[in-house]
Amino acid sequence: MDDTPQPNLGVQLRAARLRLELTQEQVARAVGFVPTVYGRIERGDMLPSVPKLRELCVVLGVSADTLLSLALTAGAPDTPRAEEAAEMPPALRRLTTLVRDLPPSRLRLFRVALQTLLEPPEQPDSDET
Repeated sequence: MDDTPQPNLGVQLRAARLRLELTQEQVARAVGFVPTVYGRIERGDMLPSVPKLRELCVVLGVSADTLLSLALTAGAPDTPRAEEAAEMPPALRRLTTLVRDLPPSRLRLFRVALQTLLEPPEQPDSDET
């Protein structure tokens, strides 16, 4: 019996990626893999390092327990961040992934643009009428 995690890990990675409507290339870039290497991981041909596995968990919004097909033991802490990410609409998850890849200067610009969009429109003073 083969207890290696590769096949299950690949299945879980693919399911999480498709749930987010991301391509293999987008996920690979988000964690610093060459797309062909990420494809090999999804196919179960190789395993990522522990730091890369953690990055995959963050990018895909799933816990390592889920990716490794481990059952949570009683009393083990849940991963609310992963659960929250799973409940986000796919468009918001894609945006989150894209924002994570921004360099610091572009991230500042994105934040300014977003704050501008969120500001309420100016209302004309009622005294000027």
